[in-house]
Amino acid sequence: MKLLKSSFWLHSIFYTLLQRFSLFFFGAVSFMILVRGFGKQDHGVETYGVWAIYLTTLSLFETIKQGLLRNPTIKFLGSSEYTDKKKEVQTSALILNIFCSILAILLFTAGGRFLAEILKSVELIPMLTWSVLFVVLLIPYNHYEVLLQAHYQFPQIFWAYFVRQGIFFVGVILLSFVWPAYLSLTNLVLLQIGALFVGSVILFVATKPYRLRGFHYDGKTMRAMFHFGKYIFGTNVFSNIARSFDHYITASLLAPEVGKRFVSYYNTVGRINNMVDVPSLAAADVLFPKNVESVETDGLAKVKYYFERMTGTIMAIIVPISLVIFIFPKLIITILAPTLMDAVPILQLTILFSLVRPLGFQFGNTLDAIGKPQINFYVSVCLMLVNLATTSFGLYHFGGPGAAYGTIVYNVISAIVILAVLKKYVHIEVKNIWVYMMQAYRDLFGFARKKLLRTSGS
Repeated sequence: MKLLKSSFWLHSIFYTLLQRFSLFFFGAVSFMILVRGFGKQDHGVETYGVWAIYLTTLSLFETIKQGLLRNPTIKFLGSSEYTDKKKEVQTSALILNIFCSILAILLFTAGGRFLAEILKSVELIPMLTWSVLFVVLLIPYNHYEVLLQAHYQFPQIFWAYFVRQGIFFVGVILLSFVWPAYLSLTNLVLLQIGALFVGSVILFVATKPYRLRGFHYDGKTMRAMFHFGKYIFGTNVFSNIARSFDHYITASLLAPEVGKRFVSYYNTVGRINNMVDVPSLAAADVLFPKNVESVETDGLAKVKYYFERMTGTIMAIIVPISLVIFIFPKLIITILAPTLMDAVPILQLTILFSLVRPLGFQFGNTLDAIGKPQINFYVSVCLMLVNLATTSFGLYHFGGPGAAYGTIVYNVISAIVILAVLKKYVHIEVKNIWVYMMQAYRDLFGFARKKLLRTSGS
């Protein structure tokens, strides 16, 4: 515990890993319970498909907005140019936050019916109406979370997420086992809103030393953050939509019942991929503010080192996990969702090619940190179009499983493009990622060997 508190990297990544793992754990177990709970109802698989589309839509909005707020706010708070304008930076971030939320409310209310018709899921209409409360509560939640992240206060962020997800998890258990008659899509939405409210209160208390006192508007700072953030906003929109194409295009191109069923399959596979992504996302959360600091003090060489070292270490973790999932896909699906065994071939097809995802998570944050958000934006737009084309082509020619074939092609193209761009702007060397990956295994085996020797010696 003393070592954990003394090391920035150990302390920060420990709590971000806990946060990401708790998100995965509560999400995965809630998913298992809901699949079984809805499975007892008529058209249960299709109903869960609607919940998956709704959850993907809300998660998409939250991720996009959080990314828009996080990167510009942390970048400007960490910049020497804005040392004396931290209050103005906070005010500008809050205004951007409110503006994005108003746009989302308009989309979900005025465009909710249109969206539901496109996705052939009319059940979405009342759910999107209730989600207005969710969007409003996200304003303080996201603002406080970014403030804590900018000040490296990762333990407080972990507890807010833990309590928020824990409340939803307990609610799912009660609705599924104690009051199954009340297990409905609308009640799940209301439960989600209540959990977010409690999480916002926790973050409000935690940010007391850093919170804005008064309103400090500065037009120049606002414009600078907007021009920096507009690329990040676009990047988050396109990259996150691209990751969700298998849900949306499957629902819109296939017949309603078939589409909802395959959305359930892809949602199951997506949750397994989310588990594999936990180390990558935790590293990205810590690495971005550290890269912003490094650009100011040490230059690109340090950023290059952090990228190669962190990516190599992450690959060392997820390669064996992906291999186990590839070899035993039936076991994994049986544990998570035994009623969705048709997802097995989709999981096996996509899991190995998802190894390129760590590159994607580190890629965007690295370019934003070095002041190249426009390059990140252009690459994201191009890759989204590639994903749209490959997913659509696969579905048209191969039916439901076609989105998986498209995802494989997209991941291969993504890896090539991302590495080429990083080589140009950060001088990344692929061989160094491999070297650090092997070094991680050597360090792990060396550590285990020392422990075994000490145990046998005692």
